[in-house]
Amino acid sequence: MEYRIEVLDEYNNNLLDELVNLETQAFGTGGLNKWHLVPFINHGKVIVIYNSTEPVGLAEIMRDFDNPELAYIFGLSIKEEYHNQGLGSEVLNYTLEWLANRDIKEVELTVAPDNEPAYHIYKDKFDFYKEEHRPEEYGKDEPRLVMKLSL
Repeated sequence: MEYRIEVLDEYNNNLLDELVNLETQAFGTGGLNKWHLVPFINHGKVIVIYNSTEPVGLAEIMRDFDNPELAYIFGLSIKEEYHNQGLGSEVLNYTLEWLANRDIKEVELTVAPDNEPAYHIYKDKFDFYKEEHRPEEYGKDEPRLVMKLSL
């Protein structure tokens, strides 16, 4: 199966609906909706992986105002039926290369401590290191591990 990855610069309501569905499937109520995705597309960056014309995964990234050499990966998700095919790694690799080509020196993301598959991919495959544990990053009982990578 052939996939393509691109930085999204144009969108329509159908595409936004598909991306919101991906986000909701991956993150539940924590997933982005149209009100979040549109500013990410227009002012941050959204990277999408497609199977033909169907979006099957995405990553949202933003640059840090206090440290312009730091980028934050807000989210990375792959449609459930495409899990365990290496597509998340493809999107992450594309994202890291894209950032490195834009003078980003460091990348940060957060991951739920109980999301061991994602944690191990970030740590073992991409060499992110755990910098910090935030016990209530998104409120009570919503801890996150902060992970960083030098490019």
